[in-house]
Amino acid sequence: MIIGAGMLAGIAASDDAPVNFGVFYAALGAALLSLLFAGRLSLGDATPFQIGALIFAVSLQGALIALQARLLPPGTPEEIRWLWVSLIVGVHFLPMAFAFGPRMLLLGGGCIATALLGLSLPSVPYEVFGIVDGMLKVAVGAWLLATKPAIVGAAGR
Repeated sequence: MIIGAGMLAGIAASDDAPVNFGVFYAALGAALLSLLFAGRLSLGDATPFQIGALIFAVSLQGALIALQARLLPPGTPEEIRWLWVSLIVGVHFLPMAFAFGPRMLLLGGGCIATALLGLSLPSVPYEVFGIVDGMLKVAVGAWLLATKPAIVGAAGR
């Protein structure tokens, strides 16, 4: 949810780039700090399987972002790079469904579809897809916080 809000604020605050990096990195820092409160917001203890799914998801995202940085040719427009990152983030949400429930499949699928649409429609401004991506993250994040999700593979819940 925080990253989605950071995307939206970063797009709104940007003058010459797709996203204002300072605003986005501030949101990223806030999202990482929010992990300090994860125990208070948790619905119980995570299973080893759920922890493994999270580690896999974050590792997958890191590996794919590193690969994307090496595969996209120099001079690739920042808008295209952001769309690829959105696609990668969407992919990383899919295994997170094992820790946070099937709503993450919806979020991942939405992020992937938005990024693919943006990559296939280069004449549409990036901001359209960036705003949709940010709104998806904010909406699903708020939905997860507001209600108890069904957790896949959770023991004793």
